[in-house]
Amino acid sequence: MIAIKISMKDIQINSKFVKEGDIFVAIPCQNLERNINEALDKKAEIVFAEESKNDKVLKINDARLLASRLAKFKYNRQPEFCVSITGTNGKSSVAHFLRQIWTHSEKKAGNLGTLGLFIDEKEITFKDAPISNLTTPDPITLHKIMEYAKRKKVTHFVLEASSHALNQKRLHSIDLAAAAFTNLASDHLDYHKTEKAYLASKLKLFEEILECDRPAIVSRDYPRIHEGVSKFNKNIISFGFDKTNFIRAKNIREFEEEVIFDLVFGGRTFPEIKINLFGNFQIMNVLCAISLAFSVETKIEDIIETLPAILPLSGRMERIASFNKGNIYVDYAHTSEGLKSALTCFKKICKGRLICLFGCGGNRDKTKREEMGKIADQLSDVVIVTDDNPRNEPPSEIRQQIIKICPKAIEIGNRKEAIFHAISLIEPGDSVVVIGKGHEVYQIYSDKTIPFNDKEEVLKIIRAKPKRQLV
Repeated sequence: MIAIKISMKDIQINSKFVKEGDIFVAIPCQNLERNINEALDKKAEIVFAEESKNDKVLKINDARLLASRLAKFKYNRQPEFCVSITGTNGKSSVAHFLRQIWTHSEKKAGNLGTLGLFIDEKEITFKDAPISNLTTPDPITLHKIMEYAKRKKVTHFVLEASSHALNQKRLHSIDLAAAAFTNLASDHLDYHKTEKAYLASKLKLFEEILECDRPAIVSRDYPRIHEGVSKFNKNIISFGFDKTNFIRAKNIREFEEEVIFDLVFGGRTFPEIKINLFGNFQIMNVLCAISLAFSVETKIEDIIETLPAILPLSGRMERIASFNKGNIYVDYAHTSEGLKSALTCFKKICKGRLICLFGCGGNRDKTKREEMGKIADQLSDVVIVTDDNPRNEPPSEIRQQIIKICPKAIEIGNRKEAIFHAISLIEPGDSVVVIGKGHEVYQIYSDKTIPFNDKEEVLKIIRAKPKRQLV
């Protein structure tokens, strides 16, 4: 065995960023040899690759895992308690709820995910490693952020873990105190190909990262997920609505802007818990956050005291405005299960017609388009199909795939015009739900990204006071 002494200024997985003295780890791709040559030309100290024709390259078995290990070696400090959340829906909400629970419990807390980096209640612009719009950044950026959080005296930190990130081993060197699996629905099959492979990627959080004796948070309401997690971890804290869960909600009463329920914690019951959210799936998200907080040494009594102060996440079941005695909401639901959950909740509180506006993204899982059209057709009184992020697909083709199973839909490709039309239809008691983009502030068309914010468009239209139209 040959021992190699490693000295490095920094670690890179993108050859464009290599500087003299850096270590470059070549991730397998179509341009592998070109990237390797570029790194060598820029005088990288060492270049690692799984395979290469260049004799200056050191061969390794797993480039992604090595990048993760080197990132941890270079940036080796992290907050004392780090937890991670995976699942199709709810990751961002659970992470933000958990950070709020910790903050209100007088802990220095942070979270990283789809909406960026937050410490306490403040969004952070991290100059040392710009945060992409990925749910989970690359391992080098990730470990730089963790070390930054530690320097800022953060003790409790929560990470969202996407299936892509778990498959690509971005989190494989994080020391986790606990991990949670929210739920599973069909998504990202353009990448994973099958639902079995998609689930397997999610389970890597418990199989390969979380130590087997540390708390795994999972709901018995989802037997398939519970069974999968149980194969790798026996220290399970279960949450949900089913009576077999350790932490559960019962006697649920839903109102327009709040939910009241009894919290069962083991053999104890805490009655009349009030949260300023609505919808059963938001209760599930809160229960998951409670379970994670409890798993890392937060007393249940302290957790309960914080719950009335929890605020909803931007773009998630968010009431934006009222118009003509009706309500307008924005939500991020972009999967079949997410759409079904959202519309089911809105249907319960809607006194008049439920007007649903949504679309589907291009170059993504095509299998969910007809299913989402079917759900919208069944649960909405009026459906408007518009563009989401068409990317490189013809927008009209995406819309037609949805409308195929939703014959009553109104097709308006321009999202701004679609929102205007939806609001103009409002009669007293109606609810308009603008679905799919939530917090996003852009739309992606082919090779261009244009500014677009559902919330801002709603408010602009309300100020313009559109004349009411008939369907």
